[in-house]
Amino acid sequence: MKRVYCILICYLSICASANDLIAQKNLSLSPLFSDHMVLQQKTKTEFWGESAPGEKIAVSTDWATNTTTTANSSGKWRVRLKTPAAGGPYTIRISTRHTTLIVKDVLIGEVWLASGQSNMDIPLAGWPPGDTIENSRQEISSANYQQIRFFKVPFKVAPKPLTTVSAKWDPISPQNAGTYSATAYFFARRLQQTLHVPVGIIQSSIGGTPIEAWTSKSYLQKSGDFNDAIGGLDSAKLNSNSPTVLFNAMISPLIPYTIKGVIWYQGESNVGRAAQYKRLFPLMIQDWRNKWATELPFYFVQLAPYIYKDPKQSDQSQKLRDAQRYALHLPRTGMVTTLDIGYLKTAHPPYKREVGDRLARFAFKYQYGIEQVASGPLYNKTKVTGNGLVVEFTSVGTGLCAAKTGLDNFEIAGADKVYIKANASLSGNRVIVSHPSVSKPVYVRYAWSDSSTATLFNKEGLPAATFTSEK
Repeated sequence: MKRVYCILICYLSICASANDLIAQKNLSLSPLFSDHMVLQQKTKTEFWGESAPGEKIAVSTDWATNTTTTANSSGKWRVRLKTPAAGGPYTIRISTRHTTLIVKDVLIGEVWLASGQSNMDIPLAGWPPGDTIENSRQEISSANYQQIRFFKVPFKVAPKPLTTVSAKWDPISPQNAGTYSATAYFFARRLQQTLHVPVGIIQSSIGGTPIEAWTSKSYLQKSGDFNDAIGGLDSAKLNSNSPTVLFNAMISPLIPYTIKGVIWYQGESNVGRAAQYKRLFPLMIQDWRNKWATELPFYFVQLAPYIYKDPKQSDQSQKLRDAQRYALHLPRTGMVTTLDIGYLKTAHPPYKREVGDRLARFAFKYQYGIEQVASGPLYNKTKVTGNGLVVEFTSVGTGLCAAKTGLDNFEIAGADKVYIKANASLSGNRVIVSHPSVSKPVYVRYAWSDSSTATLFNKEGLPAATFTSEK
C-alpha cells in the first residue's frame, strides 16, 4: 500500500512539474511588445499574448496601470492598458502563477504605421548605386534619436492571415538609421523635434508591390476583380504581387496594435490600371480602418514625375496620380504632392526629407492642433467665361503663385476632348486658361504626363496636384 501511495505521489508530482513547464513555456507576447517599444499615449492601448488555456495573467506597469485577464481555450489573451501622457522609460511585467515576463525601456508617445512599396521602403542609406537619398551620409551620421524607435516587419507572403511577426524595436542611432525607411524617418524626426515626445514607427513596406497585395481577402472580394486569384491561392506559387498576401503576412499580425495613424507611399506598380486603382485605394483604406475598428488618419503621397520605360506604363502615371486624388473624398485623408521634387531618371526621387516633412504637416494640423497649411492647391471646379475657363481650387493657403518660369502644363479641350496646350494666367486665387483655337472650351487638365513638373503653388510653397476636370 505504501508503495502504491509513493508511486501516486511521484506521478502527481511529475504531472505538476510538466504542467508548470507547459504553462511557463506557453506564456508569451507578440513581438510588438518587446524591449524599447513605443506605446500610443493617452489611450487604452491593446496588449496581448498567449499562455496555457485558462491561465490567469496579471499585467502591471510602472505608470500604475494594473489589470488581469484569463487566457481563453486557445491560450490567447488580451488586455487594454491605459497609457499616460508621453514619457518613460517604463517597465511592464506580465505574470502567471509560474513565471514573469518583463518588458524594459518602454516609451509612451506617438505611434504611426508606415507602409507601401519602394518609395516607402527605400532606406536612409539608399539603394546604391542608382537610388540614393539626398545628404544620406550626413543624415545617418547625425541620426542619434533614442526617442525615435522603429519596428521593421520583414518581407513575407502568406495565403491566410498570420497572427505574429518576427521583428524587434530599435532606437535610432547612426549605426542602424541607414537600414530604415527614409520617408518614415524624416516624418518621425519632424514629429519628435516639434512635439518633443517619443515617436514609434512600425514599418511594413516592400518594393514593387501592387495595392491588391495589401488588401484583405474580404475587402478585395468586394471589388470583384481578383476572385479567381484569391480562390486559388497556393503558397508554393505566391509572390509579392499576389492579391492579399502582403496584408496576410505583413499587416494582419500588427492588428490591433494601437496606432495614431498611417502614412502610405505606393502606386507605381499600379500605373496603367488607374480606373481600377480609383476603386481599390479607397477600398483598402476602409479595409484597414475596419480591421483596426477606428477611422485611422491616412496620409499618402502622390506619385512623382518619372518617365516610365514599360510601354504599358508609359504616359500613364498622371492617370494614377489623379486616381490617388480621388481617395481624398474619404474623411481624415491627406495627399502630399511631389510634382516639384521628382527626378525623371528614377522612380525613387532622392528628396525624401521633403516628403516626410509634408506628411508631418497633415499630422500637425489634424492630429496635434498645430495650425498650418498642409496641402498644396487641389482642383475644385471649372466655370466657362467667354472663350476661356476659370479654374478654382481649395487649399490655396494665403494665395496662389506661379513658378519662377511662369504657369505651364495646363491643357484645354472642347467637347471633342482633343487637348492642346493652354495659355494660363493667375487671377487672384483662380487660374484662367484659354487658347485661340478652342472657341468653346469644356475641359481643362494640369500636369497630364509622366514628366510634368509643378508650376502652380500656394504661397506656402506646396505644389498643386495633377488633375483633370473630366468626370
